[in-house]
Amino acid sequence: MLKTLNINRYLESSLFKIVLNEDGDILDMTEAVKLLMPKDFIPHHISEIFDQSLLEQIEKRLLLLKTETIADQNVLIGHLEVPNKKCEPCYIIYQQYSGRAILTIKIGEQSYKLNQLYESAYLKATMPMALVNESGYIISTNDLFLEIFPDQTSSELIHLQDLFYLMVPTSPFTFEEYILKALTQESSTVKMSYTSKGIQRYQDVSLTLDCKTQMFILRIVDITEQERLFEQLAHSDQLCTTGEIAASIAHEVRNPMTTLQGFLQLLEHEVTGNAQMYVKVIQDEVKRMNEILNEMLVLSKPAVDEITIFSLSVLVEEVLILLRPKALFDQIHLENEFNAKGSLLIQANPNRIKQVFINLLKNAMEAMKANDTLSIMISEGDQQNVDIFISDTGAGMGEEMLETIFLPFVTDKPGGTGLGLPFVKKTVQEHGGSISVTSEIGKGTVFHLSFPLIPVIV
Repeated sequence: MLKTLNINRYLESSLFKIVLNEDGDILDMTEAVKLLMPKDFIPHHISEIFDQSLLEQIEKRLLLLKTETIADQNVLIGHLEVPNKKCEPCYIIYQQYSGRAILTIKIGEQSYKLNQLYESAYLKATMPMALVNESGYIISTNDLFLEIFPDQTSSELIHLQDLFYLMVPTSPFTFEEYILKALTQESSTVKMSYTSKGIQRYQDVSLTLDCKTQMFILRIVDITEQERLFEQLAHSDQLCTTGEIAASIAHEVRNPMTTLQGFLQLLEHEVTGNAQMYVKVIQDEVKRMNEILNEMLVLSKPAVDEITIFSLSVLVEEVLILLRPKALFDQIHLENEFNAKGSLLIQANPNRIKQVFINLLKNAMEAMKANDTLSIMISEGDQQNVDIFISDTGAGMGEEMLETIFLPFVTDKPGGTGLGLPFVKKTVQEHGGSISVTSEIGKGTVFHLSFPLIPVIV
């Protein structure tokens, strides 16, 4: 047995404490531990008093003594096994001191179960968590933490600063100030950005000091949705301001445009040859500019059109009659499916709803090629709604395009204004409806519209 260290000088002798060297040899123990042992039995190695599971946990940490890595404190769970005595469940607080390991043994079924409860709550917590010792090393992590940082395991001691290298602070930040604030104010929080599998997420990373153990609890709260909501609100404010300016400009521009259009009509009859062709091109462009101005004005002001009750299936059939010649010319299969027992009535402005379907169907046809299929299905929903699905087997859209598809002036069509789908969304929502879209590149797109259903009085 190696030279003993008199731990009773600095440890309470009434506690169950033992001191080990790096090989697991017992250097000394308190009087309380000796009383646990059978008469005339003096253990010399931890293998004589702990079960195999607990023995492996302790030996794993003793290896750190040889590599001079500081692990300060861990909680280990197992059983105390001594000759001629009942096997007792226990948990151990493992610490290092002056090149030695100090084990504080807690015995008792109630304490064991309570520790199991705490450990389970920690491991299964709904947020990523980790335990950090006073030297800044992460000594334990829960399940969610490992999902975010799969390369960091609880068996590998890494420093908190190394973990922070994987994340980017969203404001000026120094690691030293972060730790100092946690030490002096018991809690410190910083907002970080972390990219995993190509997806950027935002997190509040807080470090809280536990005064009893002098260890830190690291908590990571995902605030990505909150940040995106703030961005959307800021973007909405910008769009609102931009819309007001655009509406004002549109009103001002329409007057000179009307004058220009009138003089072009007069000029058309006075020119010949190539000049007449040039006038025709200018007239077409002026007409297109007027259409853009009209769409901008529609988006910037609330609807004041007449609201009536009408059959949605009848209106859709009217739209299909208009578009069937184009579908036939482009060799696109046009299908219509109606799944309802009776008439499906909605309350809206029929002209504006008709324009909604024209816009969606024309967009779909422009994204399709010969022999593709465009279908529109109407059915009664579960909650007094009427559902419309417009599906195509066209080119489809990627995730980036889907996120911005309803924003003004966003388009991938040559010569497109990017105002059609914003008009569609605005019109649907003004009539109490909803609209969503799913798409996959190379497979096609599905628009889902829903309107409140007006019950039929018999």
